[in-house]
Amino acid sequence: MVSQPLEIHPLMRSKVMEIAWSDGHTSRLSFELLRVECPCAECKGHTPDQAQEITGKEDIDLVDIQPVGNYAVQLHFSDGHGTGIYTWEYLRRLDAASAE
Repeated sequence: MVSQPLEIHPLMRSKVMEIAWSDGHTSRLSFELLRVECPCAECKGHTPDQAQEITGKEDIDLVDIQPVGNYAVQLHFSDGHGTGIYTWEYLRRLDAASAE
């Protein structure tokens, strides 16, 4: 079972979303990483060969975070993109991948 977030804080100056998890772990995911790895069908496609390469998002801001049930958040970015649903599991995978 995936740990649940206790708190989610966008740190606007450092452009990082900090997530405190119920297992004691803290994730620090850059806004750029979150935008580039958006899980929506528009970005990832319906099959791997349809995936877009998202670049040029170094200066992106996170403008809104909306809860989606008890399993995810929907993130809205300053470039107008906001269709991605980021599950808790996906956010933890992004954290693990960014630490490698």
